[in-house]
Amino acid sequence: MKVFVDANILLSALNKEYPTFTQTSQIISMNESNRLQIFTSPVCRAIAFYFAKKKSKATLAKKKIALLSQNISIAAATPSSVASALANPRVNDFEDGMEY
Repeated sequence: MKVFVDANILLSALNKEYPTFTQTSQIISMNESNRLQIFTSPVCRAIAFYFAKKKSKATLAKKKIALLSQNISIAAATPSSVASALANPRVNDFEDGMEY
C-alpha cells in the first residue's frame, strides 16, 4: 500500500515530538518492514528540515533528513500536478492540493 506523509508526520518523527512521536515512528518503520511504501514531497522535506534545524542545529537536521530519505520515497511534483491543484475548486490549501 502506498502512503503519503506530510511535513507534520516527518517533523514529529525528526524531533521526537510527543504525544505523536510513537505513532509517526511506527508509520515510518512500516516502510522498513515492507508493509507500506511511504512517499513525501520535496516541499514536505524542506518544511520538515526548516523546523528541525530550529530545534537542533542544521548539521544534525541534515543527518536526520538523510536518514529519513533512505526510507521514504519522493513523490513527483510535475507541472500537471500544480495545474490540477490550481484548477480544482475543492482545493483550498494549495500545498495540500499539490500533494494530493
